[in-house]
Amino acid sequence: MSQTARRFSSRVRTSGTALTVLMLATASASAAIELSLTGADGQLADNIRAHIDTEVVVDSELAGRFYREQVIEQVQNAAEALGYYQAEADVALRREDDDWALSIAVTPGPRVEVRDVALDVTGEGADDPRLERIRRILPLQSGAALNHADYEASKRALSNEALQRGFFDYRFTTARLAVNAEAGWADATLTMDSGPRYELGEVTFSSTPFRREFLERLVPFRPGTPYTADAVADFNQRLFESGYFEDAVVETQRDAGSGKRIPVRAEVTTGERNSVTTGLGYSTDEGPRLRFGYERHYVNNRGHRFNTELRLSSARQGLNARYEIPLADPVNDELSVTTAWQNEDIEDSRSERYSVRVGRRQTFTSGWTRTQSLRVLSERFTAGLDSGRSRLVLPGIRFSRTRSRGGVDPDWGDNQRYSLEIARQELLSDVDIARLQLGSTWLRNLREVHRFELGAELGGVATSDFNEVPTSLRFFAGGDQSVRGFAYRSLGPKDASGDVTGGRYLTTASAEYSYALTGNWRLATFVDAGDAYEEIDAFDPEVGTGFGVRWSSPVGPLRLDFAWGVSREDVPFRVHFSIGPPF
Repeated sequence: MSQTARRFSSRVRTSGTALTVLMLATASASAAIELSLTGADGQLADNIRAHIDTEVVVDSELAGRFYREQVIEQVQNAAEALGYYQAEADVALRREDDDWALSIAVTPGPRVEVRDVALDVTGEGADDPRLERIRRILPLQSGAALNHADYEASKRALSNEALQRGFFDYRFTTARLAVNAEAGWADATLTMDSGPRYELGEVTFSSTPFRREFLERLVPFRPGTPYTADAVADFNQRLFESGYFEDAVVETQRDAGSGKRIPVRAEVTTGERNSVTTGLGYSTDEGPRLRFGYERHYVNNRGHRFNTELRLSSARQGLNARYEIPLADPVNDELSVTTAWQNEDIEDSRSERYSVRVGRRQTFTSGWTRTQSLRVLSERFTAGLDSGRSRLVLPGIRFSRTRSRGGVDPDWGDNQRYSLEIARQELLSDVDIARLQLGSTWLRNLREVHRFELGAELGGVATSDFNEVPTSLRFFAGGDQSVRGFAYRSLGPKDASGDVTGGRYLTTASAEYSYALTGNWRLATFVDAGDAYEEIDAFDPEVGTGFGVRWSSPVGPLRLDFAWGVSREDVPFRVHFSIGPPF
């Protein structure tokens, strides 16, 4: 129980006029009493106003006297709650025409300060690191002005953390707030006996089409793991992230357990087995785009998946099929086999390629994804006046991470992507190749009005014969997502006829600033620079600059840009349009 010593002085001042009016008052005086408060401001004034009841009927002298006494007590409680134990108040109640007016003049006096906070946890939770951490950040701290709400909040924080950590039988053996109003100090003592820590038990599922062994791999803990609310919430989140269930609720069943082990129940609703998707888009890089997709969300009771997709545009057509096999962690670890066909006819280069790729994707708690792959590529290509056909076996690795906030039109985020592929003639490839590509995009907001986007892309190909490198592994620059002001893939080394053939190296950078105009509209200005080039010492970046508008649509941001290639004497002008976030 809380033990509190308190002292409060008050003076009640009424006038003969007020008493006379009170005796003549009738029950019709039911309007809210107008309150005037002086001598207190900030948190103290707000707390006093919150405590005063002005929705009363004063219809007699006796009622007025009782009401003033009630006001005195309410002011006293409000002041003491914030540590003002020696406050004084003058209270006057008057009738003005047909309304009542209540005047309170407060002299707060000195505020009590917290002298000492003694917190202790006994039992199995004595050495729990989370309980130790919560003790250091409690609202009630030595040296602060006394606020009873901080004391109660500290008790709640300790209680909540104990429950979060599985100490369901906790109790406070001591909970005391001792106040010496005259000396101006308060000491708080909180001692919690945590009791035993409970454990997570066996997990059962509602009816699903999946085998038990597969479902168990979705559970992030094993029976006997010390209970944490985070583990239960993580399990619930993993069920959604797996993509197999349209609804999932994880509950602990403490009453059904024995001893300290608590059974866990997962009520899940399996999603549709098959889905078909279609999409329509447009960009100045590729023109109109169509997309058709089919996915079988689970092929069998082991959670295997299959999907296929057809993409069509005037510049690029592609068809791929992918089979996915979940591994030890079905959410973050999978093996996939992908077959793909793609045909491109862009500017001065054309290619048709077939590939088969086996890859393993692993996502780590840091948010980074690592993909290890082996790709077999057969590509027939034309680059300017040159043409050829290459067959390559490409082991590769890719690291990537995307963070974002704000949904389909993020206002904060970044994307990092680093990839390396290698081909060797000794490993059945037509040419030796080592291809490295690095990319980074950053998006930040300032005061919800100013938005900044920064991006950079670097790439390089080391090879024994560049003429044998297919166009899909060469570098090009220019376009909506590269150097605006120049056509898509129009920047790079050229042959004798002036056709762009693609480069060994790539360097591009972009800086964009946008300002929120109104609603979902923003005005943007930008500078892009970069090029694809043959030799490192031949790098001579092209520069594009301009302005544009952004509209945050329900399907994502629409970007319309007007750009000029200012590095060229003829200053080419282009309009760029695209849909989607910067990463």
